[in-house]
Amino acid sequence: MNERNFDNQSDRELLSLMKDGNQLSFNEIYDRYWERLYAYVYKILNDKWLTEDTLQEVFTNVWVNKEQTNIVNLKSYLFNAVRNRALLKIRGAKLTKMDEQIIKKLSRTPAVDQNFNQKDLEHRVATAIKVLPARCRSIFYMNKFDHYSIDEIATHYNISRRTVQNQISLALKHLKKELGDSVIVIALLSVV
Repeated sequence: MNERNFDNQSDRELLSLMKDGNQLSFNEIYDRYWERLYAYVYKILNDKWLTEDTLQEVFTNVWVNKEQTNIVNLKSYLFNAVRNRALLKIRGAKLTKMDEQIIKKLSRTPAVDQNFNQKDLEHRVATAIKVLPARCRSIFYMNKFDHYSIDEIATHYNISRRTVQNQISLALKHLKKELGDSVIVIALLSVV
């Protein structure tokens, strides 16, 4: 099985093999998507090292959490994960007007395109959630934007699943209060 050629395998088949610990299937996923993801993230960050770091973090997360991950659409998952990770990297940095224009003009891949503006959602959520306590905010971002499961977050913070669920619920209630019953909030709530 080590010499198997994975070129003709579907993403779903590769994910299944990877979940069983097959390193070669993971290597194929990496090879299949790395260049496209690199080009996409580089448009956001405009920095070779930050782009490589972002991709490394996402792919490491995919491999480390391979047994718990329930990825349905690999391409969509990877593009969302790298985009969100890249935006988290620049969220704390002071953006120039040129940076904001570049981010605004980014084209999303058709598989990632949604009925609402993802950038607008992230900006509104980031603004609304800034007032929450640091841990609550961090748990929310880990779950909604970095796609960590409740169990993974509980393990990370050494807290109960119930505490994680309560923190996410608290953040969502705050967002609903701040943002109202818009399509954006409904979409975000459906990710729970």
